[in-house]
Amino acid sequence: MKRSSQLLLLVAVAGFVLGLAHLFRLRFESGDAYPRYSSLRTDPLGTKGLYDSLSTLLPVARNVRNLARLGDGQGTTLLILAVDHRDLEVPPSEFKALETFVRSGGRLVISFDPSYGPEHSSGFPLGSRAGATRWRGTNAPSARPGGGGSQEGPLVALETQWAWTFFHLPLERGTNGVHLPAPARRRDTGMPGPLELPQHTALVMRPEDPAWQVLYARDCPTNTAATILERRLGRGSLVLVADSWPFSNEALRRDRQSSLLSWVTGPASRVLFEETHLGTQVEPGIAGLAREYRLGGFFAAALVLAGLFVWRNSSSFLPPLPDPAAGAPSLLPGRDSSAGFINLLRRSIAPVDLMTVCLQQWKEHGAGVRRPSPARLQAMQELIDAENALEPRRRNPLRLYRAFCRVLSPSRPSPEPPAPSSSPP
Repeated sequence: MKRSSQLLLLVAVAGFVLGLAHLFRLRFESGDAYPRYSSLRTDPLGTKGLYDSLSTLLPVARNVRNLARLGDGQGTTLLILAVDHRDLEVPPSEFKALETFVRSGGRLVISFDPSYGPEHSSGFPLGSRAGATRWRGTNAPSARPGGGGSQEGPLVALETQWAWTFFHLPLERGTNGVHLPAPARRRDTGMPGPLELPQHTALVMRPEDPAWQVLYARDCPTNTAATILERRLGRGSLVLVADSWPFSNEALRRDRQSSLLSWVTGPASRVLFEETHLGTQVEPGIAGLAREYRLGGFFAAALVLAGLFVWRNSSSFLPPLPDPAAGAPSLLPGRDSSAGFINLLRRSIAPVDLMTVCLQQWKEHGAGVRRPSPARLQAMQELIDAENALEPRRRNPLRLYRAFCRVLSPSRPSPEPPAPSSSPP
């Protein structure tokens, strides 16, 4: 009974773990774990549909690093979607990076989160979209009151630098209390797109610089209530879109504005979706840099070398020396260098070849000062030939060596080489 209870408990724990893993998988597959308007989100509030659609036409990527590292914008469109209009302040380094990106030929598109009043920002029409993500820059402080700054200095207000302002033009409500979209009419007849574009936000813009071109605007008797603005800046362009809804997965399904989206991305060879302002940011450490620059093999080799170094210093291939304090001799018994040399000769040179090799080495290295006469060398060679003519068992290197000594003896000017004898000396 006890064993069956343990088995039942094990099955219950395994089922719980598998169920929890399945829930997490469903959560990440739907994408609702990511912020609204994230290109990683697949539900109606995400923009993954736009990301996947553009990826079939041209290279598309996500920016998950600090904007200060943005780089050159030549041929690139940067989409910064669903920004809270109340917090358009960034550190000086990020503003400089954005300006450099645009002036070098990039296209910067900023769309704003739905807003219905100066102090109220919420989504349309689902209440789950309330609480917009504020863009304070990736290095900015988390609070704005008092005109805060960053470690680099005061934050830079994009509205002031690029000369436009926000205000709200109220939307009508339906019988159920939900805000109804208001039409924004196209002002530029040369721009592709529908004549009227539904706006799901009360937020509108007023350009403060004649360089801005109003492309879409709502009807307003006193002010220019622009919903889409564009201006040139250096070799690039800036685009402001008051409503982020056309970029969402829901809009692509229910009211797709393909011509407008094509115009927004512009003639780019690459599209970049900004994710850091939505809270998705990567700060790579050593492991991330190693993966990026493919240094895995280098670190593996360094680890192997470190292991070999530790092994070399912790153990020895030689047997340990005996301890003299324990009465053991301080030196190990063995052979001297001459015995080692003889052992080396025995392993490397056959006995029948010993004198031939010795004569050859002596000619090359030992006879340089007192070179023997050709007759003596010829006599030594004849001794070797005569010795090699004998059967291997009758050869005697010692006898041959003594014959060499007699030939080279200075007391005998030119001795006749003796014939090798079959008897031992």
